[in-house]
Amino acid sequence: MRTIKYIGFAKFMGIAALCLFGLGRIQAQTDADLLRYSMVNPIGTARYNAMGGAFGALGANFTALSTNPAGIGFYTRHELSLTGGWLNQKGKSEYYGEKNTIDASRIMMPQGGGVFCINQGGAVKFQAAFGANRLKDFNSSSYVKGINNESSYMEYVAAQSAGYDFAVRDQYAAHLGNLAYQTGLMDYEDTVSMLYGSLLGPGMGLTQRHVLREYGNITEMVFSFGGNWRDMLYFGATMGVPVVDYRQESIVGESSDATLEFQPGNIRFNAYEFNQDLNVTGTGINLKLGLIYKPVHFFRVGLAFHTPTHYWLRERATVQVNTDMSYPLGDGSFLTNQSSYGYEDRYEVITPAKGVLSLGFLIKNFGAIGIEGELTDYRKMRLDVGDIDYENQIQSVLDENYKLAGVVRVGTEWRFSILSIRVGYVWQSCPYTNQTLRDNWYNHTATVGLGLTLGRWNLDFGFMADLGGRTDDFYYLTDQYGTSLVNPASLKLAKYVYTFSLGVRF
Repeated sequence: MRTIKYIGFAKFMGIAALCLFGLGRIQAQTDADLLRYSMVNPIGTARYNAMGGAFGALGANFTALSTNPAGIGFYTRHELSLTGGWLNQKGKSEYYGEKNTIDASRIMMPQGGGVFCINQGGAVKFQAAFGANRLKDFNSSSYVKGINNESSYMEYVAAQSAGYDFAVRDQYAAHLGNLAYQTGLMDYEDTVSMLYGSLLGPGMGLTQRHVLREYGNITEMVFSFGGNWRDMLYFGATMGVPVVDYRQESIVGESSDATLEFQPGNIRFNAYEFNQDLNVTGTGINLKLGLIYKPVHFFRVGLAFHTPTHYWLRERATVQVNTDMSYPLGDGSFLTNQSSYGYEDRYEVITPAKGVLSLGFLIKNFGAIGIEGELTDYRKMRLDVGDIDYENQIQSVLDENYKLAGVVRVGTEWRFSILSIRVGYVWQSCPYTNQTLRDNWYNHTATVGLGLTLGRWNLDFGFMADLGGRTDDFYYLTDQYGTSLVNPASLKLAKYVYTFSLGVRF
């Protein structure tokens, strides 16, 4: 059998969602989990969405309380607002020349809350607010399928299982390799060094399939207070309590068009499939501080600082393998065709701090332009699982593979009597240092919307087209010379968000 190697932490495992499958209970969390909760782009009021979220210096928008809370100082009347919407997501993939598409749609309620003016007399005015903003929407689907004649995913699992003794010491281990061993997909090659091999390998023309569906969101409860001094200096603070609700359903499988027979042993193989169901829930806490300075009526500049968010998370997962194969034993019985395990973990994630700089321009009484930049150092992400050695491994991955990255938001609004027209654009820079990943990674969002002002009522519509792309390694596997034995899949992800807001001032 050929010598193979799987690429572990030193080769950046976070970009491959499948790496979750090969990890034991203690090592269920990777740098990918940290990035999931650290890279956020708020979805809120329809007006905010339509202008690309560039409200850091313009203010007077409820969702901006989660970016620059100083904007609360621009309110002069109480306001209540509620936003609902519809999300449609499409994932396209290409793997070994085969192209596939998957679609999903969901209803969403990304925002709701109220702002209350406490004191509107004198040189200093104060406002308070509470409600909820959607910090991140996880809903996404991808489907990768193709014929790989170079390697099998089971070779990766076998290589990753080195050192385990699934027959005796680790027969109850929550490890993907244990499921493969119990069902005959892999077996010992060396019982002294505890090395494993698989019947499946190159030249078999296996059809590989990976379906990944993600659901849920991070919704932040906001409690804000702020004001302004002489309508010139605006200040604010938001205590955020983000609530995490994340679910992942993943299917990984390999199959052969014709039954594969292995001798001796009369073993016959057709297919196998791993199914994983992952649920993560929890809460966090953070503080956002902001200032906006308006030296003249038509210009304003804003600054905001977001402390790290400290999350306390609970993760529950079940993994099951089902095989379509016949593995006779010496006593006339057969190996089981099904095996499973489950686990539950509690851990903490600390996201990096953020800095936000924004500019706002007013054109007389009918035009507004907002420009906003946000910087985050993703090397500062932290994981606390109670295992210092593993946490140090994760930190090495972060230091080697992540960097400072940013978001640029631009938006404009033009009013014509009771009608407002809005457009915007958002650009997210790549957080990875690996040049190959950077060359194939992009994320752009184009936005547009309309608004109607009917007395003290506002009715707004916003549309966002979020377009992204990346390469996704099905798994990492090389030969003894460092040559990759699996091609990456090309993914293109599109998310279309339609939102409607109703607001009333009194």
